[in-house]
Amino acid sequence: MKSVSGLAYRSSETPDLRTYEAVAHEYYDEWLHPTCADFRSASSIYLQRFFEELRPDGRVADIGCGRSLIANFRTLDLVLVDQSPRMLEQNASSLEKRCVDVESQSFGIAEFDWVFAVLGDPYNSMGTWNNICRALKPMGECVFIVPSSDWAKAFRRSALEERANFARFLTSTGEAIFLRSLIVESEVQKRMIADANLTHIATDHVRVGDLPVVRSTKISAFLSPDQNLLDIYRAKKG
Repeated sequence: MKSVSGLAYRSSETPDLRTYEAVAHEYYDEWLHPTCADFRSASSIYLQRFFEELRPDGRVADIGCGRSLIANFRTLDLVLVDQSPRMLEQNASSLEKRCVDVESQSFGIAEFDWVFAVLGDPYNSMGTWNNICRALKPMGECVFIVPSSDWAKAFRRSALEERANFARFLTSTGEAIFLRSLIVESEVQKRMIADANLTHIATDHVRVGDLPVVRSTKISAFLSPDQNLLDIYRAKKG
């Protein structure tokens, strides 16, 4: 299979130019995609704790937002950013929205006090991190949430139909679509942050056992309750 950055692939090995726009209409169906639902629930657990403890203020960007979880915790001075129009449409019409590919396009210049990337593995690249740095005000912070490298190593090496750096979606039509999902080891992630002229200030985790219910066998069959389900990287500008 040829590797082409930014493209998705069908199981037939035929290049597919679609991105997460292709699954936007069913992405949040927990019966069709229980793994996505579990990662989303784990993200919500972390964000609930984060907003209660730190109470972030100022102007906020939620990049690759999909159906925004950040909007569950605050809507004041919140900007939703996503490459997919269908994903953006799933949010309240009153919220500011920007249809932007955060890997290749700037979504702000020294504009935001906080940038959140909830399940940011589809765009976890240097292009994105450089644009995060550009978008943050001096002393601004980024919270970048990804599925854990523990899970990626355990699951994606488990079966021939899985592929490194891709998430496999079995859609409602029975089609298998591979969409980019870049999950790296902690030291690699910290190096990306540093290369973007940001300072890594903390790494947090949500463990499998923190979830009240684990729906997905893609998680429960490969991780024990005490293993990390999410890796969360916090970075600061200046």
